Amino acid sequence: MKLIKLAAIPLMCFLSTSCSSWFSSDEQVQEMQATDSSEQAMGSVSRFNNQRMSDIYKRVEVGDVNHYVQGIMQDLIANMDNPESTMDIGVTSFVYLDGSFDETDLLGNQLSESFMHELHQFGLNVLDFKSSDFIRVTPTGDFNFSRDYEELNPDMPVQYVMGGTMVKHQDGVIVNARMVSINTKKVLSSAQGFIPASVVNALHRSQGNPGISLKFKQSEKS
Repeated sequence: MKLIKLAAIPLMCFLSTSCSSWFSSDEQVQEMQATDSSEQAMGSVSRFNNQRMSDIYKRVEVGDVNHYVQGIMQDLIANMDNPESTMDIGVTSFVYLDGSFDETDLLGNQLSESFMHELHQFGLNVLDFKSSDFIRVTPTGDFNFSRDYEELNPDMPVQYVMGGTMVKHQDGVIVNARMVSINTKKVLSSAQGFIPASVVNALHRSQGNPGISLKFKQSEKS
């Protein structure tokens, strides 16, 4: 009987070890399957997020001018020396750096309008010097704005001028914005940005053909 008991002990140990090894192996398989499922789920989420971000950036790339002005405005405020909500600002049209500083195009005027809005959004005082002292009633409409200096107030209390220059680039337009004291000519703040050609060319004049078309040297030769 003692021999049988002694022989049974190794057999039980063997069975116990085999079962433990079998259960351990089964648990490892389940863990590996769970890991694979988790990795697949994470991969699906990652692909979804990548596609989502791709769509977002794709929308941004074909956005309007205002989107890019917002970025420039953020830098302009961040670089500003002691901004005060009481200072009165006049916003002028943006002009081309290599051109005459007394003319612009639709983009230059739209930049002026966009920066006027952004300055107001930041709580700064913006004076619209193109607003006349009267409302002109005509058969085609009722108007207050004017570009005739004789119809405008020459004594506007403007302390700072917001404006800048533009440079045509092969892929778009570089925008150089700054705020300058009208009395001391000191630059209070400056910022730069870039507007893609697709966004610039999306602007159209209200009359006739598109008013803005980035014509580069290559296209001019062709």
